[in-house]
Amino acid sequence: MSYSPESVRNVGVSDQATGVDSLGFKPYVTAIAHFLLNKETQPPLTLSIEGKWGSGKSSFMKQLEKYLRENKQQRTVWFNAWRHDKAEAVWTAFALSFIKQISTPPVQTRQAYYQIFLECLKLAKSHFDLKKGWLDLLKTVAIALFIIWIAFFVICATLAIPFILLIDGIERFKLFLQAFKHPDQLLQAFLYLLGIAGSGTLSLTGLLILFKKLPTIIGNPKINLIKHFNFIKYLKSLDYQKQSAFIEEFHEDFAKIVKAYIGDDRVFVFIDDLDRCENSKSADLMQAINLMIADDPPVVFILGMDRQKIAASLAVKYENIVAYLPSETLEIDPDILARSSASKGLAYGYTFIEKFVQLPFQVPQPSQADFERFFDKLGTSSSSNASLSKSLPPPPKFRSFHLSLSDPKTSRKTSPTNQKKMLIVKNKKMMSQAKKEEVDKIEKPKNQLSERIKLTFEGDSSTVRDIVMMVAPALDYNPRRIKQFINVFRLKVCIADMTGLFFEEKNNEQEIINHHLTLQQLGKFTAISLRWPLLLLDLEIDSQLLRKLQDFVLYPHSTVSSPEELEELERDKNVRYWNSYHKLKELITYGCLETSEEDQTLQINPNFSLATLKIGRLLQVSPPIVQATVEPIIETQTAPVKITSLITSLPTNFKLEMVEIPGGKFIMGSDEYNSEKPIHKVTVNAFKIGKYPVTQAQYEAVMGTNPSHFAGNPQRPVENVSWFDSQTFCEKLSELTGQKYRLPTEAEWEYACRAGTQTRFSFGDDDSQLGDYAWFKDNSGNRTHPVGEKKANPWGLYDMHGNVWEWCEDSWHENYKNAPNNGSSWNENHSQTSAKILRGGSWFDVPWSCRSAYRDRYYAVYWFNLIGFRVALFLF
Repeated sequence: MSYSPESVRNVGVSDQATGVDSLGFKPYVTAIAHFLLNKETQPPLTLSIEGKWGSGKSSFMKQLEKYLRENKQQRTVWFNAWRHDKAEAVWTAFALSFIKQISTPPVQTRQAYYQIFLECLKLAKSHFDLKKGWLDLLKTVAIALFIIWIAFFVICATLAIPFILLIDGIERFKLFLQAFKHPDQLLQAFLYLLGIAGSGTLSLTGLLILFKKLPTIIGNPKINLIKHFNFIKYLKSLDYQKQSAFIEEFHEDFAKIVKAYIGDDRVFVFIDDLDRCENSKSADLMQAINLMIADDPPVVFILGMDRQKIAASLAVKYENIVAYLPSETLEIDPDILARSSASKGLAYGYTFIEKFVQLPFQVPQPSQADFERFFDKLGTSSSSNASLSKSLPPPPKFRSFHLSLSDPKTSRKTSPTNQKKMLIVKNKKMMSQAKKEEVDKIEKPKNQLSERIKLTFEGDSSTVRDIVMMVAPALDYNPRRIKQFINVFRLKVCIADMTGLFFEEKNNEQEIINHHLTLQQLGKFTAISLRWPLLLLDLEIDSQLLRKLQDFVLYPHSTVSSPEELEELERDKNVRYWNSYHKLKELITYGCLETSEEDQTLQINPNFSLATLKIGRLLQVSPPIVQATVEPIIETQTAPVKITSLITSLPTNFKLEMVEIPGGKFIMGSDEYNSEKPIHKVTVNAFKIGKYPVTQAQYEAVMGTNPSHFAGNPQRPVENVSWFDSQTFCEKLSELTGQKYRLPTEAEWEYACRAGTQTRFSFGDDDSQLGDYAWFKDNSGNRTHPVGEKKANPWGLYDMHGNVWEWCEDSWHENYKNAPNNGSSWNENHSQTSAKILRGGSWFDVPWSCRSAYRDRYYAVYWFNLIGFRVALFLF
């Protein structure tokens, strides 16, 4: 019997991060890059690339940096913060590294040169110490004057000498002609003429060389400014011992640096390996990075970290504080209490990081198939990255998309007249013949893929709105968490769409192998990962944990078929522990049960159920989906949505009480806030305004739906309405009644609220009496209340203070400068990204926000359970 010899390569494999994609990161990199580059994604923004040590997060960051820099021509900065232990060292090193890297690209315009010069001069001036730096200043001035004198001399000499030689040369040429009559003078005249010609030629050549070398002599102003103004020296010589003063100075300088070198462009700063420091230093370093991130410049920070290790370091640093924090669970089970106590510190660390990371992204885990391909590439690659790059398949063709980031400048971008309540199906499958041939070359899967959810990235549908309201209680109605959820959810939708998670896979027998992901499932999973990140660690061990929790809570309406199986679930420590988090249970089971239309029994709603959710598909790398020319099977989203009924008439009991407000003059604004200044006199014509805010019953009678979060009593004010929603209501009500309903202008609203008074509130200045007139933070019980239950103002209007914020017609302006004084609306545009005026405060607000003069704003497309409206009418 013969044996074939085994073969093992006798070379090592590099463990360095690489910009070459060998683990299938490309669709994720592309999705994130497009998300960040969207013109409506407004910096400053912080994205975290998270993963365990060795998971490939550094390679992921390098690929993202390469894609932004090479494919999109973006400015990028790479900084290794872990090399610096102290906060001062981090700030100093970051500033120097930042300046060095952004100053390398050439400046293309004279205006850019001038702008850089002015900004750097301002920065150098702000750091100049006359007592310590007078000698340097004197040297700089002397050198500058010397350079100017030399330049002036060279230019004058270069221009004057040829001119002098030219005039003298003409006279000598005449003598040269006369020399032919005197042969003894011919040689002397010829040599003199040759000298004149040579001098002129050399002078002209010198002049041309001077102009040609002028850019080199002047050099790149970014580099020269750093050298000539000794900018780095000033940065190094800052007084870092005075921490608070330095932080303010650093932020101010950082904004100037970005403005000088970047202008209106964006810069992407990559800070890698925050978790490589010693545990005792990780928390300090994280705080340093947090303080380093400015609020104004157009900078996107991309941080690489192992969140668990950073959270543990923060837990150690603040262990004395953690001991006093309340627990989410109210259980007395000793096992649950022990685990809750142990994990409280980590939970605090996660929450701390949440403060300044708006967009967390977990590096996907390579599957077994990915590792097989990865090993094949390692085994066939040479020492150069070029050969590895050649072995990669051609990049797939992705669907283009347009998605914006909410901060909260963008959110739901539906038109006020848009009554579509389903996800929009938009056909963008037209491909060129070249693309078709490229698709044909790709091996078609044996199983059938059908796209179950069609998406367009032009705005948020009503389904997205319902998802936000679904997760809001789990996120404690925290505005920061809700905005973070919207950001992360949108990014995950982009990635899921690009990697085919919305596709359903069937075999040849039409049996479902992989269920498609629904938006509701993705929304739940996103909220869970943000609110209970430690649950993800347990999911890595038990991928069925979410299904078990759902079955345990929904029993007997679940896959658990017997009490014995239920007891087995109850013995599972993870199930018992996470079952003690009541908000988690409510989120997991939200919408899971629906009534069957056939026999009116309860059944599982597959759109909301997590039983079919394959965690591995969300946590592991998924291959990109190549869009073929053949249309896939299209099935619309079957989630329960609110359909607006077609209202043709109002019910006989419909009543909308209006109060006539007399015309007059009043003093608008106050000295309390800059936004309320300047105080100015306004003349208002007589008009009518709603006696109460629009109620849920009135809104539903007109629109056929009730979007309110606090349902249950139709006399509560309607909320969860955008400015566009309120405009649509006015238009529809006008059609049904024949009157011209509208929103009040801001001046009309304050005039009606004050009701002839000039005090903070319509009843006086004493906010201790506010409870008699308004529902606000101290007495609302965190909910709205039926209108008209509190006292009216002197003109008979109810709930002008508190209960819900009320939309006005006007656009937001920072103050009243140039505001109209005739009571008309002050508008520039009604675009979807414009902010509109809110007045009156709400059930959630403190007395100060309920004052007659207090102004706030929200984006016209945005809605919240704090916001309602009342209507107005012109008097003709």
